Amino acid sequence: MFIKLLRVELKLNIKELAKSIAQFEGITRKFPISDFILPLTDTLIHKYSQLEIIRSFGEDSAVLGLSNISSTHFFLLAMDGMWSKLIEADPEIAGYFAVLVNVNDVICKGGVPIALVDMLSYQNEEIGRLLVQGMLRGSEKFGIPIIGGHLHPRNEYNSLAVAIFGVVPKDEVIFSSTAEIGDDIIIAVDLDGKFHEKFQYAWDTTSHKTPEKVQSNCRIMRIIAKQKLANAAKDISNPGMVGTLGMLLDASKKGGILDITKIPIKAQTPLQQWLCMYPGFGMVITCNPANSDEIIKIFKKNDIAAAVCGNVNDGHLLYISDGQDKAIVLDFKKDHVSGIV
Repeated sequence: MFIKLLRVELKLNIKELAKSIAQFEGITRKFPISDFILPLTDTLIHKYSQLEIIRSFGEDSAVLGLSNISSTHFFLLAMDGMWSKLIEADPEIAGYFAVLVNVNDVICKGGVPIALVDMLSYQNEEIGRLLVQGMLRGSEKFGIPIIGGHLHPRNEYNSLAVAIFGVVPKDEVIFSSTAEIGDDIIIAVDLDGKFHEKFQYAWDTTSHKTPEKVQSNCRIMRIIAKQKLANAAKDISNPGMVGTLGMLLDASKKGGILDITKIPIKAQTPLQQWLCMYPGFGMVITCNPANSDEIIKIFKKNDIAAAVCGNVNDGHLLYISDGQDKAIVLDFKKDHVSGIV
């Protein structure tokens, strides 16, 4: 059953809420990324035979051109490692989410996922078996094959990382770093889900759905990309919807304000938990205001709630607002959540 958008009745002081979100571990654990990216960016200045690096750091997936192989498509490459807390809480769901997060990193670019590889370490065979079982469930649900990888059996720790390969037409790719001043900010999220019993921020919207429905939702961004409706987009990930918007604005060297009273929300959900949750399907999009209604229409046609919740400006700050007052969540002069300095 489709759940209509609700107007949030705010009981928290907006400044206290902004401070709480800014201190959320899903956001703060992104800050060290820039320290490690800086040395690696030196590799981008080299000339590589036949390879054109279109976009790299700051994007959900790297965008690569290989003109000798394809003159019409870019190749997408991404990788995600599972948070140790999630592996400890539920190894099987960690394996499943390892597929899900990588698929989202490709589809948010308007791309089509092609194949996965994994790197698995486990302390005992039962944990390894559950991680693999979860990956198999994800492969079936999202219709993506796992074609290889590497295994560390009987290791000192449990770890799972998965990489994905995808493609996108060259003239239809949606970047994370190209938000424009004056853009509307659209939040789209699947309200048909539930929180994981052992992991309070994991909003599961896929495990109870058929593969056909899940894969249909994965094609939504392909439709938006084909019609060239979005200027920038990111899938809502570990930093939550506010933190994900922060990553997009940071990478775009822009600022913005997000009215949290307009965000689609599941009834009876605590506001702070909802703003920080990681959904199975959720997108942050910026677009020309003239395209907002059409984007929202496309999401709603697929039973995904979506609404205009703010706008992009020329500052270097992310504010949240309750419709009257506002408070700073991130200052991009010091909070480099995208990893780009």
